[in-house]
Amino acid sequence: MIDILRKSLELFRLIPRSDLLARVTTTHPTPDQIVPGEMTIVRDGVDKWACFHCPGGCGETIKLSLSKNRRPRWTAMSDWLRRPTISPSVRQTNECRCHFWIRQGRIDWCRDSPRRTCHATVRRSLKGS
Repeated sequence: MIDILRKSLELFRLIPRSDLLARVTTTHPTPDQIVPGEMTIVRDGVDKWACFHCPGGCGETIKLSLSKNRRPRWTAMSDWLRRPTISPSVRQTNECRCHFWIRQGRIDWCRDSPRRTCHATVRRSLKGS
């Protein structure tokens, strides 16, 4: 029901179209459970990990630590429409060299990022997700 409402709001341009949607789970996802356009937030009483595909298109899976006891660490949250926000920004140090923010499900590219298009967008279908 939430997905239908979000898609309707996006269709009528009342909210921007999401690049990523959040899914919360208590166990770490297997590689095949991390799908394009989706961020898996591992939460088992406390936030542990945020896992998603690099939006720059290099194919790498990004795993961000959300643990308060580790460095570096990020914070992750999602709103009632399943749109994730990550803080601080994410900088890929591999050949991709992407640097971006994730805010309310949108990929916001930093000026120093060579990539400016998002390849990890939410899969769209008429049936819903």
